[in-house]
Amino acid sequence: MVRIKQHTKYLSMSPEDFPEQTIFYLNPYNAATLSEICQELDIDSEGPKNILVRRIYREIGYREGWLPTLSDAIPITKQTVIPFVKWYPILKNYEYEKDCYQDFMDEMLEIFDPDNVHEQLPVAHGTTLKIDFHIGHPQQGGVGVEFKMPKSNSELQRALGQMDQYASRYGSELIVVLIPDFLQNAQVQQFIDELRFKRIDTVVKTKGL
Repeated sequence: MVRIKQHTKYLSMSPEDFPEQTIFYLNPYNAATLSEICQELDIDSEGPKNILVRRIYREIGYREGWLPTLSDAIPITKQTVIPFVKWYPILKNYEYEKDCYQDFMDEMLEIFDPDNVHEQLPVAHGTTLKIDFHIGHPQQGGVGVEFKMPKSNSELQRALGQMDQYASRYGSELIVVLIPDFLQNAQVQQFIDELRFKRIDTVVKTKGL
């Protein structure tokens, strides 16, 4: 933590400025150096570079008070999950939405018990529609996290149409991660506004950060 703070402006930095500065600082390091930083922070130092970057990034979020510390007694709700979805960085410039899944899965498995992290879970018995990630008990409540990276207006409208089906399962306990690289600002705002009307929270992510 001392090493990182020596190279940044964390003490005077707002949470809004924190992510870009942190990733900018950590990205040049190789896995061996990142492992050493993990050891200094007394956290798990095993794993490839991107996992170590996210782990350090998350640990600093805990220590600075920008992320809540979870315990087994805290129920899994949207309010529990969304701070970690917002904090999660997409470190690679992936071309397809599905390429983001494994990194996000790795992150959620480290935060929540593996019994509470499920990928591609059917939203209802007998349906082919699946939620990208279900956080919580698979048969009891839980929070749905759906990634969307629409590349055209028709894909955007199709994504909006799917939300009613997801909402029928999750109600307001639904989070959409929007990667808007191929959209205009007006389209992004329309998407957010329509989901807000449905009581669905949208987290906008930039690829490569």
